[in-house]
Order: sequence, then C-alpha cells, then structure tokens
Amino acid sequence: MELGTRESSASDADATSATDTTEERASVLPSWLVPRTWILVLGATAGLLAVSGTLDSRAQASADRVFHQALLTYAAVRTLDAAVSLAEGTEIALQPGGMGVTVSAGEVLEPIDDIVEQFSSVMLVSTTSLGVQSLLLRASAWGVITVLLIVFLVARVGTACFPDRFHPKVRRFVAGGTSLLLVCRFAVPVYALGSAVFFERFLQPSQVEAVQAIEETSGDIREIEQLGAAEVEEGWVGRVSAWFSGTVERLDVPQRMAAFRDRVSTTIEHLMHLLVVFTLQTILLPLVFVWALPKVVKVMIARAT
Repeated sequence: MELGTRESSASDADATSATDTTEERASVLPSWLVPRTWILVLGATAGLLAVSGTLDSRAQASADRVFHQALLTYAAVRTLDAAVSLAEGTEIALQPGGMGVTVSAGEVLEPIDDIVEQFSSVMLVSTTSLGVQSLLLRASAWGVITVLLIVFLVARVGTACFPDRFHPKVRRFVAGGTSLLLVCRFAVPVYALGSAVFFERFLQPSQVEAVQAIEETSGDIREIEQLGAAEVEEGWVGRVSAWFSGTVERLDVPQRMAAFRDRVSTTIEHLMHLLVVFTLQTILLPLVFVWALPKVVKVMIARAT
C-alpha cells in the first residue's frame, strides 16, 4: 500500500516537474510560440468549424459530386450493356446483296460484354462505398459529438492556461478526449474533401473522356444493329432491289465494320481505365484511410498526453 502511494506521488511529482519545465520554457519563448497560445487558437478554430458546419457542407457537396459522376458512369456502362445485349444476335453482310460473308456482331462485342459484367460489380462496390461515406459525413456532424467537442475544447484550453489548478490525470484525460473527439468530428469530412479534390484534379478529366467514348460506342452499336435488322427485314426481293439502288452505300459496310472493331478496342481500354479510377477512388483510398486512422489517433493521444 505504501509502495503504491509512493509510486503515485512520484508520478505526480514528475508530472508537476514536467509542467514547471514547460512553464519555464514558455516564459523564454515569444508569446505567439507559447503552446497554450496555439492551443487557444486551434481550439477556437476547431470550435468555429464544428459549430458553423462549413467544412461539413463543403465535404458533403464534394462527395455528392463524386457520387454523381459515379452514377453517370454506371448509367453509361449499363446503356452500353443494353446495346450489346440487343446487338449480340445481329449478323452483318460484308458483300452487296447479302451474298458474301456475314459477321456476327456478338463475336465483335463479346470482349465488351465480359468487361461490362466485371465493371458492374466494381461499380456496385463503389456506389456502396460512396453511400457509406455520405452516411459517415452525416454521423460526424451529429450534434452530440459537436457539443462534447466544444466542452472538451473549453476544458483543454483551461487546463493549458491554468495547469497548476488541475490534477495531472485530469489534464491527460482532457487532452486525450479532445484528440479523440477531434478525430471523430473532422476525420471523415477532411478525408471526403481531400479525396474529392484528388478525384476532380487527377481522375475526373480522364473519366469524363471515357464516359463520352462509351456513349459514342453505344450509338455505333445501335447503328450496326439497325444495319443488320434492315438486311433481315428486306428479304430476297428487297435485297435485289436494294442491290441496284444502294450498292455504293453497301460497299461501305466493310469499312464501317473495321472502324467499329477499332471503336470496340478503344472502348475496352476506356472501361479498363474506369475500373482503375473507381477502384482507386472508392476502394483503395478508403482502405488506406481506415488503416491509417487508428494510427493517427494513437499518435495524437500520445502527443497530447
């Protein structure tokens, strides 16, 4: 019992001596470099941001923009998937009058069909991740967290300005609680804002280009489908008549098919690029955030106490 009392007294004495040393150093430093001054300034700034909700509104708007881009991309890819599904059974004649070699559009579009299925799975995970991020943004702005943060910020400023009036254990508790609440209140908004800026600065230009290319490919597929449908619906009599009236136009079919194959190859490249973009933005970056957050909290609490 006496040993425990001695250890407690020794720890309190060490904490008191550390406080005295800090005060001695603070008396030598300029006023704007004193730790308590920085604690006061940062505490006031954090309190204003928490109460005003400025950071929350900007983070939510940025997250909504990223979510909107994800929905546009998903809609474009689903439109492409629908066009591919409709055109899979289309056969195109490469000779006038339909008397030559025919090519099945499904053979040309099969690589796109396979990638679209994988892309749909990735986009499902991506939209879910963005939805969870939006929910966490709303949870971090919960009024209870804000009130607790304000209380701890006031207590932190008080313990920093008048350290001799508080027990060392109280000072450590207040410092650790303030650090934890700061992370709970601002970690998700800061991450959402930073990831949105990263997306808009580095990823969105190529994403917009890829979506436009996919939409153009969907239009090309519909044209190919209509061309094949026209061949089927005309019948043999219509083909004989069309051979005299539209030979020049039909001779362009091989060139159009060659251009269409090039378009399909380009679309596959764009789909792969979109896979990389949304995997990085909505899967890898959140995983890095989840991995780094506990480490940051531990470091903050250790430095604060």
